[in-house]
Amino acid sequence: MSKFLRTGLLLLLAWPAWGAAATYTAYNTYLHPPFVQPDGNGLASELVQALNRNMGEDEFVLRNVPRARFVAIAGHRERIDGIALFLSPAFLKPALARSYHWSEPLFADRNVLVFKAGNVPESMMPRSLRGLRFGAVRGHVYRYFDSMERRGAIRVDEVGDEMNNLRKLVAGRIDFTLINRLHFRALAEQSPELQQLVTAPEPGGRFLRHILVSPRLPPATSRRVAAAVQALRHDPEWLAALARYGAVPARITSG
Repeated sequence: MSKFLRTGLLLLLAWPAWGAAATYTAYNTYLHPPFVQPDGNGLASELVQALNRNMGEDEFVLRNVPRARFVAIAGHRERIDGIALFLSPAFLKPALARSYHWSEPLFADRNVLVFKAGNVPESMMPRSLRGLRFGAVRGHVYRYFDSMERRGAIRVDEVGDEMNNLRKLVAGRIDFTLINRLHFRALAEQSPELQQLVTAPEPGGRFLRHILVSPRLPPATSRRVAAAVQALRHDPEWLAALARYGAVPARITSG
């Protein structure tokens, strides 16, 4: 009997450790402004701080990784035990997107077509873009323009990043490119030469950004993530950060 008493006493003494704070990874695959600024701050770090204000005993630590690296990790679910920021199910292959949980929307976003002022087509429909030179980023998927390239309707010139495309657009070496609205806004604020460029909404380019949640998280932590995302709707610091970077909060019609 004394052995069982000793065991019970040890379990009682260990009880506080079971409730100790746990730390998880918050992956961010957007390595450019406004998500990551040159000084390391930005929308990604703002989001992690906002979540942590509402996570109770749990905490997230930001880890910035290239998208290809994250997708490789996410393909092995046992290797992901945290969350990933700013994603949408449409950004991932359907089977991979279905294998994870998704938060309510963080904010609404969209992609834009960028042209040099004075060279904007009458419409953004494919027939108006036929024969133009499209600046693409190597490795990116373009829903409309990949099929147009296959049909020979446009010419595609690939580079390594969006800023190179915008510089080529300014120099007249391409006719248009596609970029996220928030990213273009941040680059234009830092680069005066981009002021001669104008944007137009990409047809069907609107989407909602969410948090990808690993099914390996403890159920209580997953519930805290869901509650923290809801709390963001009324978090003045987070709402101020969205306004500062030009993001639009998602409209929640339920709950």
